[in-house]
This record gives sequence, C-alpha cells and structure tokens, in this order.
Amino acid sequence: MVLSIFSSQAAVFLLAVVLGFALGIFYDIFRAIRLILKPKVILSAVFDLTFWFAVTLSLFFILLHVNFGEIRLFTFIGLTIGMILHFCTLSRFLQRLMNRAKKGLQRGVNYVMIKGTKYKSEVVRYGAKARNFKRIKKT
Repeated sequence: MVLSIFSSQAAVFLLAVVLGFALGIFYDIFRAIRLILKPKVILSAVFDLTFWFAVTLSLFFILLHVNFGEIRLFTFIGLTIGMILHFCTLSRFLQRLMNRAKKGLQRGVNYVMIKGTKYKSEVVRYGAKARNFKRIKKT
C-alpha cells in the first residue's frame, strides 16, 4: 500500500515536471507571438491574462484528472523544475527557430507585396491601354 502511494505520487511529480516543460514551450511560443505583434499596453495585459488563464485552466483539469484535484508542494516543485529544464535546454533553440520563422514570414510577405505591386501596376497599365484602344477604335 505504501509503495503504491509513493509510486503514484512519483508519477504525479514526473507528470508535473513534464507539464512544467510543456508550459515553458507554451511560454516561448507566446513570447514569440508578442514579439511579432508588438502589442500596446492594454493588449499586452489581455495577452498576459489569456496566457495565465490558459495555464491555470489546463493545470486545473490535468491535476483534477490525474491527482483528483490535490495540490501539493511537490506538484509546484515539479512544475518549477520542468520550466527550469526547458529554459536551460530547449528555450534558446526555440527562440532561434521562431526568430528564423519570423524572418522567413517577413520575407514571404515582402515578396508577395512586391510582386503584388508589380502586377497591380501592370494591370493598371494594360487597363489604360485597353481603354485607349477602345477610344481609338470608336472614332
């Protein structure tokens, strides 16, 4: 009986570490979105509230399902350890990856905007020629 209680608490602790790691990834993604959008003060506060609401809600439902809603100190320690592991290992890689994705997205948008402007000017130019041709043909 004691071993099964210990093993279930160890499983909950390991799950908390994994959840902390996942929350670190979620935080990095959220941080990248904020860096791309560069929100003002009010929108930034809304983003923060949304982030913490999502974190709280997900932790609540997961802990309710796994641990029957019991919140213990080792759960918070596991979450903290998981986040620290994430920030010491994967966070720099994710930041670089998202920075590259941001630059690639900006290049793609710039390419589309330049090509769109080029085609727009050609359409306008050909449209003007077509109108002039109609005027010449009528006379």
